[in-house]
Amino acid sequence: MAQSLLWVMRGLVLKEKTMKRLVLLASVAMLSTPAFAGVSEVNSQMLFSASGAVAFNSTFNDFGTGFGSPGNPFTRGDVTYASADNLTWGSNTGYTTTQTLIGNNYWTPIDGTIASAPKYDMFGFLIGISTASPVTFVLTTNLTSYTFAGESIVNSAAGQLQFKGFIASGGEYFTGFQIIADNGVGNLAGITQVQVGNTGAVPAVPEPASIALLGAGLLGLGFARSRRKAA
Repeated sequence: MAQSLLWVMRGLVLKEKTMKRLVLLASVAMLSTPAFAGVSEVNSQMLFSASGAVAFNSTFNDFGTGFGSPGNPFTRGDVTYASADNLTWGSNTGYTTTQTLIGNNYWTPIDGTIASAPKYDMFGFLIGISTASPVTFVLTTNLTSYTFAGESIVNSAAGQLQFKGFIASGGEYFTGFQIIADNGVGNLAGITQVQVGNTGAVPAVPEPASIALLGAGLLGLGFARSRRKAA
């Protein structure tokens, strides 16, 4: 009977894991833009983070509230920024009133590469743009590139930032990106909280010893109830 109970408890744990996973995948699907089979866009930071393990979440507040020059190229959190002239700007510049952002001193595009050795299939960030302009995202993977064109982005000069996340599947992983202001010069796009990670992280299965202890506890509880009924 004890062995049977252990198998029942193990089955319940696995079933709960499977249900949580299915709910998460369904939620991501509902809030994603399934433009391509290989890469999906997720516009919820919470769902993006819940899709796996985020290895780095990089910010640029250490460059201050004015303009900063991090260098060319500049690497942080396994992402290398390779724009024509990397630039950071904060709340005293007129281009953002919230967090310090990184972008291109020549307005657009923001160019970058992503370290390929960890094979990150999650890439996301907060983005804002100083004036009204649609933005195009080009994501490069180990196999090909994907373009998400003409997306509306909130005004960073008004203190607004929004999340954009991308998840690769089918064995693809990100190697680079380009963020382009469609209206060209005069539209300063910037990003922060740049995240890279990997999908597939799920809650750990309890150790067999833990399941055995739980089963023993339930057996003991059942035995105690039987004794009370017999009395």
